Amino acid sequence: MSLGVAHDGPPDRFPHLLAPGRIGSMALRNRIVMSPMETMYGTPEGHPSERTVAHFAARAAGGVGLVTVGATGIDPLHPETPGGLQIGADEAVPAHRRLVEAVHAHGARIQPQIVHAGPDGLGPELHGVTSLGPSVIGSYLTGRPSAEATKEQISGVLDQFRAAAARVREAGYDGIELHAAHGYMFLGSFLAPQRNRRGDRYRGTSAEGRARVVLEALAAIRSEVGADFPVTLRITGYERVAGGRPIHDTATIAPLLVEAGVDAFHVSGGVIDRLVTGMVNAADDGDGLNVGAAAAVREAVDVPVIAVGRLHDPHLAERVLADGRADFVALGRPLLADAELPAKLAAGEGARVRRCISCENCIDTLEEKLATECAVNPFTGHDLDLVLPSTPAASRALHVVVVGAGPAGLEAARLADGLGHRVTVLERSDRPGGALVDAVAVHPENGPYLSWLLAEVARSGAVVRLSTTATPDLVAGLSPDVVLLATGGRVALPALPGDHPRVLRGLAPHALEGVRRVVVIGGRLAAVEYAETLAATGRLVALLTTGAEIAPEFGLKRRTEHMDRLDRLGVTVHAGCTVEALTPTGVRWVPAHGTARELPADAVVLAGEVVADPALADAIAERLAGVPGRPGGVPVRVIGDAGGLGLIRGATADAARAVADLPVPDRRPAGP
Repeated sequence: MSLGVAHDGPPDRFPHLLAPGRIGSMALRNRIVMSPMETMYGTPEGHPSERTVAHFAARAAGGVGLVTVGATGIDPLHPETPGGLQIGADEAVPAHRRLVEAVHAHGARIQPQIVHAGPDGLGPELHGVTSLGPSVIGSYLTGRPSAEATKEQISGVLDQFRAAAARVREAGYDGIELHAAHGYMFLGSFLAPQRNRRGDRYRGTSAEGRARVVLEALAAIRSEVGADFPVTLRITGYERVAGGRPIHDTATIAPLLVEAGVDAFHVSGGVIDRLVTGMVNAADDGDGLNVGAAAAVREAVDVPVIAVGRLHDPHLAERVLADGRADFVALGRPLLADAELPAKLAAGEGARVRRCISCENCIDTLEEKLATECAVNPFTGHDLDLVLPSTPAASRALHVVVVGAGPAGLEAARLADGLGHRVTVLERSDRPGGALVDAVAVHPENGPYLSWLLAEVARSGAVVRLSTTATPDLVAGLSPDVVLLATGGRVALPALPGDHPRVLRGLAPHALEGVRRVVVIGGRLAAVEYAETLAATGRLVALLTTGAEIAPEFGLKRRTEHMDRLDRLGVTVHAGCTVEALTPTGVRWVPAHGTARELPADAVVLAGEVVADPALADAIAERLAGVPGRPGGVPVRVIGDAGGLGLIRGATADAARAVADLPVPDRRPAGP
């Protein structure tokens, strides 16, 4: 059975991405750098944990050339985040050495990004110390103001950089990345004119004054590690804020920084804020948005330049290198989504790369769980606690019946097939993809993930039966050893009195032709994206939700980006309101703290809420309860939205855990 995906053509070639490279004395097997990202996997003391080691070792095994460990503090009293790493004390060195050895075992190089949190650390909250900055400025995270660092305090911070560099070398790292980007932490805040209001030799009114503390930090590091130890500088090319540094400012100071000992530049963009809006860019920001600034620096210096920022498509990354805009590319979220990205490119399997969908679940989980996770890759951050069993011998393979070919069902099918199990997928519609099909229509960034899932299942040995309703008797007739129920949730629609000539019950992206005014009732993410899709075609859209917030399934960053998009599109949004009835010309509603009124509409969309729907699972479990020779019956497990709305991240996590928990049979399973 075909899933409607094309077979692979000639293998992709990436000669520039896969070419060996060099940063100072450090030889790299390719031009792909793992961008520094906060994971919060560290121990309470800020040391690399076993989870940290497993995470980076997986990316090294996946073929990346250089791993850059996220912000690693040089002063334990000034951590940037809870669970963040530090190398500000000798006691940290053995744990860092274990991390280095694990990465080296897979042929990659590794460097830490060393930082002093400056005005943006949690020292006041965690240790009762005063934050230090170039001026009295508030922390982007807490708002608590820093003190203006004295010259003596600046000298003390420089000593900490020097000592940290010695520990970096002692731990066996291959180089250092020095963080001076995004207008925050100690060095970056001195570089940012909007935060540096000093009038002394570190003054914020001149490029040389702003750069002075960075030059001094480089001198301190070089005095400890010598001229041959590679040092990369992370710097913002364009700060993108009023009063911030423009591209030409960065290009102007770059030669001074090279003279001070920089072996490579890692050119990012934007400045820090509470939601890392300018640092971790959304889909609306476009692709390759820092490439121009990276190219400007490259044109001014003779050392390598690393470009970073929404280079999710390997073909785009290859083109950046081929055009001479940069010498290396740094990938962050793409390597969370697929740790094996470099290896797949090297094997000519670029089409098999699981692409980042810019859902920003990795940011949400830092807020929600104090740990980075990935929606499309459930193993990110769970290398130790989510482990698939070894491929079973043929005599111990299971017949796994998956009911539903949405994201949870397809993910379960490909994983189970990859372990050697026999997989049958039953899908009642005539096309696979489930709710993800409509999700692609309203959020195109989901498209690569759907295409990848379909291609991987088509490539597998799983049998997919479309237009097949999975009745309990049909499932029983397949003699399954385990059933994974992935039929999706049930959409519960509001029961509104009255009537309107055009009411759409549920979301169908292409069902509203010839209407101008639309009222969408519901606040879940799908309803929000649907409202955006309608408004983007010129319709006048109002979004009404009885809840206190739109898109509650997501974290604040993604939710704020949706609010920005709704604003640009002119969508009116009302939360905490009451919808009383349909009328012939619209809806009767009560805004929060307001009085009843009518909102005119040519069409009304009842988006509804997705709720758990275990009815079919219960029926199948009852039918399979009395299978001869199977005490307790055949296991039936609900995954994905059938167990409650969980979006893509819930679907993939449920599927992975269900497959990891598959029972081990005592016999070869029978069945057709």
